[in-house]
Amino acid sequence: MIDSKDSEVKIKPGSSALEQTPFPLKTSHGRKYVRIELSSPIGFRLLKCKNGKLKLSKDRTTGEILNLSEGGMLLLTDSPVPEDGFMLLTLNLNKLVVLEGVLGKIKRMEPSGEGDFLVGVEFTSREELEKLTSSEQIERLPVRVASFDRKLREIISSYLRISELATR
Repeated sequence: MIDSKDSEVKIKPGSSALEQTPFPLKTSHGRKYVRIELSSPIGFRLLKCKNGKLKLSKDRTTGEILNLSEGGMLLLTDSPVPEDGFMLLTLNLNKLVVLEGVLGKIKRMEPSGEGDFLVGVEFTSREELEKLTSSEQIERLPVRVASFDRKLREIISSYLRISELATR
């Protein structure tokens, strides 16, 4: 994988999201964003904010992305998570691109009926987290925190740099 100097976006050499088979799309049924069905690994760490102080969980929890949209995702995990909390996500999209430090807000959690939990996550901006704490607290985290749309822009930028280098 290639790791861009100014982001945590990683792209496998010779791969392009534009050249890959598209993900199956799920109809929106009145939702704001179209959902993409996929089965992809995810890792996350919980972020707790208490009295303006941020605390990142030591343990990284894993799960599986079930569907993804521009606004959020549904994931399956064997660990319960607190509703209305935040998480730092590491998404592995179609084994081509890894996004680290994506900020998500837990919107709902419910048992799947098989001992696991379905977790609805809304992608949110760093500014949303700054309402509860300071930017200094966020800067102290071991991972750079960014919104999903910013990470997508970084993917495109990284892809263009890699493509430009390959044509030289």
